[in-house]
Amino acid sequence: MNPVLVLGGGPAGLSAAGELASLGAPTILVEREGYLGGNPKRWHYSLLAPDLRPTEEVMDPLLGKIEGNSRIELRLSTTLAKAEPVEKGYRVTLRSAGALEERDVSSVIVATGFDHFDSRRKFEYGYGRYPDVLDFKEIEIMLHEDRVLRPSDGKPPKRMAWILCVGSRDVQVGNPWCCRMGCVVSIKQAVEVRRKHPEIDAYVYYMDIRTYGLWEDLYWKSMQEYGVKFVRGRIGQITLAEGGSRLMATGEDTILSRPTEVPFDMIILASGMEPSAGTKEVATLFGLSVGPEGFLTPRISDLNPVDSGVPGLFFAGAATGPKAIPDAITEGMGAALRAFQYARD
Repeated sequence: MNPVLVLGGGPAGLSAAGELASLGAPTILVEREGYLGGNPKRWHYSLLAPDLRPTEEVMDPLLGKIEGNSRIELRLSTTLAKAEPVEKGYRVTLRSAGALEERDVSSVIVATGFDHFDSRRKFEYGYGRYPDVLDFKEIEIMLHEDRVLRPSDGKPPKRMAWILCVGSRDVQVGNPWCCRMGCVVSIKQAVEVRRKHPEIDAYVYYMDIRTYGLWEDLYWKSMQEYGVKFVRGRIGQITLAEGGSRLMATGEDTILSRPTEVPFDMIILASGMEPSAGTKEVATLFGLSVGPEGFLTPRISDLNPVDSGVPGLFFAGAATGPKAIPDAITEGMGAALRAFQYARD
């Protein structure tokens, strides 16, 4: 049996590779970065919503199934350069350190994840111009290091705001979809700040709160137990307040139907999810169909989200759209079972 190729070393790819190895299938795990873990590793995710568990409690077991596993050939800093179908599976060309290597694989799992929206595209928020305007990748690093300080002067903030749906539900930037995770991650971050630094006031500006399922509990706890304040409205512009030492958030409170202008020490932009560069490359290499959003399209998304509709090719995780880490892990396991079944038949 030729190995199964897993593209992507994030939660979905790690889950798929670990499951394949447990089934006895030889596996090639390809990751374009020089490390495993995907976005949680890259951006040093702190706690995971809704249970506020340390990220390591979820990621370390996945990594433990990969590292040192004799059934898994790990290829870091490697990309897929070419793929063509053969009688049973695919002949793929891997690129690593400028060298090309051709391999025959029995099936392929695409777990190429997502990229965060580049908040500089929302120029009205001043991201990249004002050092105290961050996106929520950067505040995750601060929370992970327990170092919530203003980048401009190194001082602790007294008042922080989160602006939801930056690069999501936004036709102007071409992203009309909901990223699913922006609300709950922002609420989780505000709770973390209030738990560690109760002297900091935390505000969340939202269009709608979309904490689906059991995640709703964290939303209510954030208000009732941690004093996070929610403002239904839209911030239209962020500027420097008079004196230049604080930020001024100008917009509309849509509950009170009146303009609002509030100074903050730090403002966090909840940047949404977009198809990753790896997802776009794989779509081109395999000639896969993508939806209007650019994510890969399963054959029947409601019944079998891991089946691409192309023989021997399977999907997992955020390559097909915004997903939470538990969903990505579950899909990785499902894709592994389908890829193993295909390779064995």
